[in-house]
Amino acid sequence: MESLFKIGGGLMWAVLGKIAEKLPADLAKDLNCDSAMIDAMVTAAIEYKEKNPYEMSIDEQLAALFNANDEEKWGMSEEDFNRLDDTAPAWPKGRHAYRSFRIRFGKGGEGVARTFEAHVARIQRVFGEEGCWRWEHLHSGSVPYEGEPVECLRLLAGDHTHKPVIEWIITDLGMHRKRDSVTAVRDSRSLADELLVIAWLFPDMIRAIDCDKFPGLFAAGYEVNSPVHDVEAWQRVVLVNFDRGNCRMLISARERNRADSIYSVPVLRK
Repeated sequence: MESLFKIGGGLMWAVLGKIAEKLPADLAKDLNCDSAMIDAMVTAAIEYKEKNPYEMSIDEQLAALFNANDEEKWGMSEEDFNRLDDTAPAWPKGRHAYRSFRIRFGKGGEGVARTFEAHVARIQRVFGEEGCWRWEHLHSGSVPYEGEPVECLRLLAGDHTHKPVIEWIITDLGMHRKRDSVTAVRDSRSLADELLVIAWLFPDMIRAIDCDKFPGLFAAGYEVNSPVHDVEAWQRVVLVNFDRGNCRMLISARERNRADSIYSVPVLRK
């Protein structure tokens, strides 16, 4: 890590000037005599920079899940909540790191579609009808095309891996912003429905997406087929983004050859 003496003089004096505006004179004398105080100040600044501004306590997350379960009629039991309370991991370190849930309903392809629709419905309730837009060609089941049913959504890991579950996950939403393509970095740990849970659990984070400090988010654990468009089958993945101009969340799909760093490709932490 470079010191202030290694950066441009203008920036160095600008930073020192802002510190001088806030620093009491008597404390400045103490800092000059005690290097440990300076170490503590720098450490605090680094920790502040790395702290996730949307961190939630276990109780807050369980309360949000309780409300979702009640309003969406998901049928979770008291035992489910007690188990989650007992097994909650610590909040992870990192500005874009999150503790969240994997919540899946049903098995196989039917379960994939059911889970997708359940979480999209929750997102729409949280953001409101005008606050959420879903691409009209993003379907969870099969649709008729030229007289034949065509499947439109599947898991990269295989629909056979989809089973009912309610459990904690840890993820870093800032992963893989620099990449050659989504295809190059996606794997079995890439988020799918887990990202949809994060969207309704952390709506203020979604609203903060600016494709700079907070990237748009590829749910690359999903594969999307939209036969009405001139793109080879299964070449798209789900994208969660925010339209700042219209103040609404976007649930859409983009081609997985994209390398733009305005989007990340988050994965589950091991």
